[in-house]
Amino acid sequence: MEEPMQLLFKKQTKVKQLIADPGLFERLLTINLLEISKSEQASNHMVTLTITDTTLRYDYAKALQSGRKGLTLQAIAFFISTDPKVQDALPAYDIIDEITPIYLPKTEAQLYQAESRQIVQAHGGYVEIVEVEKKLTCLYVLPIAGKNVMRFKTYDPATLASDMAETSESLAQEKELIALVIKKTTLTEKMAVSTINFIKNAHGLVKRKSGDPYYTHPMEVAKILLEITNNPETILAGLLHDVVEDTPVTLNQVELMYGPEVAYIVDMVTHYNTNGYRWKLDDEENKSILDQCKDIRVIQVKLADRLHNTRTLCFRKLADQKRIAKETMEFYIPWGKKNSIAIWLPEMQHICETILAQKV
Repeated sequence: MEEPMQLLFKKQTKVKQLIADPGLFERLLTINLLEISKSEQASNHMVTLTITDTTLRYDYAKALQSGRKGLTLQAIAFFISTDPKVQDALPAYDIIDEITPIYLPKTEAQLYQAESRQIVQAHGGYVEIVEVEKKLTCLYVLPIAGKNVMRFKTYDPATLASDMAETSESLAQEKELIALVIKKTTLTEKMAVSTINFIKNAHGLVKRKSGDPYYTHPMEVAKILLEITNNPETILAGLLHDVVEDTPVTLNQVELMYGPEVAYIVDMVTHYNTNGYRWKLDDEENKSILDQCKDIRVIQVKLADRLHNTRTLCFRKLADQKRIAKETMEFYIPWGKKNSIAIWLPEMQHICETILAQKV
């Protein structure tokens, strides 16, 4: 770091190893030490880093109510503060799987807090930030061995920042989509390219069951959407619709980068709240929420997503094909008719009827 900083380090743990993505963990500590040392609350750029033992409890209250044993993991608390006093950790911090209010930084200087939340939540950790006139303290609690609670999904988080799944076909698909976006919408080439690169990095090495790089799916969704709309927020949401569900990217980050309209569409399409937790609703309740949705942009993205998934059902097991085809026939096709989006429905119906006619 080239910025001036005085660091007071207080270690109150004997733990020598923490399972975490090394690049993201280094990023977490670096941006916090740097930004907190530059904060208004920091006297002479002094920052205190206290590391101490604690635990993380997952859905503890609900586990008690149901009479089952909740998940508790040993954890390390990292207090990064302008206060030179020793910070005392609680015996346990609770991770609650429910909808929580959107966190947005109040100033540009607080953008590091949004990024830090994303990193910690991807590791299944806990975040608490206390900022008052004379003191700023950021608490990040990470499980010592939290592989089972990490939200990196199906790929190795250590490869997330540098490795991507791409092929000559996917690169050609990128060029075709960029040309279409520039021709049919007000989005700039720079925005189209940066968004495709963003989803390509976010989805990393993940591949679809077809073997294609995962990011080709949202690109196809965006291409399908261009058949019926030139609305820039809708096209961006089509490209971004899976990043909150399948990567460490949070809705916070989508909103900061692309604005509240795009974030809203992504949120509704993926059924996810701001912290990446699934809504506590069964499928019928999810369908009810969608059925009540009056925002045509959300409906368009959801149906375009379903159309591409229907087109690629042949790569799934027949039982899964039939389940998805039945759901498409019973809900998505009538939903499309109700909202006057008929252009894609005959193809959807033909594919689904063909699948349902097959014998197991």
